[in-house]
This record gives sequence, C-alpha cells and structure tokens, in this order.
Amino acid sequence: MIFSYRTRRVLKRLLILLLALAIIGVGVLMCWLLWLQRYVVYTPDGAILDFDRPLEYAPGQVATPTEPLPTVNINYGSNDEEPESTELERFSGYYVTLETLLSDFDNIAQKLRKLPEGTSILLDVKSISSYSYFSTTVGMRATDFDITKLDALIDDLRQRDYYLIARIPAFQEYRYILADERERVPYGLPKDGGNGSLWLDADGPCYWMNPGSEGTINYLIQTITELRQLGFDEVVLDDFRFPRTDMIPFILMEHEVLVEAAETLVKACATDSFCVSFVRDKADLTLPEGRTRLYIEGATILDAPSLLEQSGFTDPIPKVVFLTDTGDTRFDEYCVLRPIEMAHE
Repeated sequence: MIFSYRTRRVLKRLLILLLALAIIGVGVLMCWLLWLQRYVVYTPDGAILDFDRPLEYAPGQVATPTEPLPTVNINYGSNDEEPESTELERFSGYYVTLETLLSDFDNIAQKLRKLPEGTSILLDVKSISSYSYFSTTVGMRATDFDITKLDALIDDLRQRDYYLIARIPAFQEYRYILADERERVPYGLPKDGGNGSLWLDADGPCYWMNPGSEGTINYLIQTITELRQLGFDEVVLDDFRFPRTDMIPFILMEHEVLVEAAETLVKACATDSFCVSFVRDKADLTLPEGRTRLYIEGATILDAPSLLEQSGFTDPIPKVVFLTDTGDTRFDEYCVLRPIEMAHE
C-alpha cells in the first residue's frame, strides 16, 4: 500500500507523539514506584503496602554517617615464629565464666596456674554490656574491676605451655551502642515499627549488632586482632546468630548473612597458629573452611556422634568442642571443656 506524502507526514508525527507519550508514561511509572517504595514493609509472608506507616524518624534517632572505629595494627596471617604444627588437635581443659572470674579472681588465678602443662583454658573476657576486662583500645574498658590483674594473668599463662582461648559475645552490645546510639544505628538491628530506633533485648539488657553490617565485622576484626596480639591462641564468638524475636523486621537470608560473616572473620583473622571459632545453634552447624572450631553447649553424650556428623567437617573430632558441666568420661574422646570448679588440684 502506497501512502501519499501528506499521509506519511501525518503518520510520522503520530508515531513521534506516541513515542513521546510512552517515554513520559515510563517516567511517571518509575517516579510512582519510587514514591511507593517507602510504604513497602517486608514481613515473613512477603511484602505489603502500609500507607499508615510513619515516614520520618523520631527525634534523635536519625542515622548519621559513622566515624571510623579506632584502629589497631592488623597483620593478616603474620607470625614471627613458625608454629610446630598447623593442624588442629583434640584438647581438653576448663572454662572460666566471667561471673566466676570476677567473684573469686585470686583463687581462680591460683587454680589456673596449678593446671598441668598442655591444658586448654577458656576465659570469658568481655560482657554483653560491652565492657572488656582486658586492656583494649577498641572497646570499652570495665570500671568495676582492675583489668591489669587479668592482663597479668594472661601474660603469666601465656609464658607456660597452656592453650589460651578467649570467649567474647559475637553481636551482643549495650554500652558500646548506648554511648552514642546515633553513631551506632547502622551497626544495630532496628526495631520493627520503631521509626529508626534499635531493638533492645530485655533479657540482657543489650542491643544486638547486625551481622550483615560492615561496621560490625570491622569492629569484631579489630577486637579479635587485639586478643591475638595479647597472646591468645583462639577466640570464640559466643551466640553467633540473630536474636530469636519477632520484634525486628524480617531479614532475608539470615543463614547466608551469618555464613558470609563467619567466612570474612576466619579469612581476616585466622592464621596457621590462631583459631577463630563460633558458638552456633545445633540446627545450623555449617562453618567455613579454615582454622576454625564449633563450640556446643548443653549437649549430652548421646547427642555427640550425630552432632559431629552434622558439623560437615571432614575430621570433626578436633573441630567440635563440647562445653559440659558433667564429669562423664565418655566426653574425653572428644574436645571438651568443663567448669574450672571441676578441676582437681
């Protein structure tokens, strides 16, 4: 079909007009979607629109750009001396809770010094209130205890043939965030419907830092590095998980976030002679490759074989540690730590 010149001009102008209208329509649609996005609320059942949701943060809760954390010298994988063996080995020994350490420090210190050479010793060195009981330049130092006493004990034990393990909370912080909540908001877990405020765990009480936050991981890396430089052979991150509550917004891929965080910490901090380990839930035991261990509390001896199998480790015996308050000698074929109160002089 042949159109006249006048008809072709009319059709051309019509097509240009339709194209312009289409471009304008796409632009209007994108603007509408961007405007609508602030009303989207994510729940475990999917995304919903909530037009009644407040659009502004409550006064004093708006997140502001964070200042860099205090830095420490981090030398990844560097050691002045070559370790005799880089392979993890089965061990046994004792753990000292922070409550026990602070309530009877002198007697506990004397008891630790009498343990046989080669004994593994786990010390709680930080509370969920954010207070560190060793000389730190990263976190907050305890004021209710002379931290130089624990520094001296750690140095004394390090001079002997003990395997020293430091246990710290993985993500539970209170004073650290409370000291400047506006600065720490990007690190914390927000309260569902809280207009930007952070969720507070009433059981602690404590705030929980977000495992997916770069600031959280950087803070942990610096703390772990300090403990390695202090002379510890291993650091255990307690409660390496998200809090069990429905008061924080639904977080997609929680398992993947934790796995990525664990992989980053092991890669950044573990060396041929330093181990980065985690306390995890029994239902989710997968840990990254590398010099790392899994610590399990409250398991019975009948649970042990299945837990080792679930761990996914090729050789789980030296990589799974049971924390138990029983004297059941059947635990002795595994890595096991018992309360210091059970040590015999």
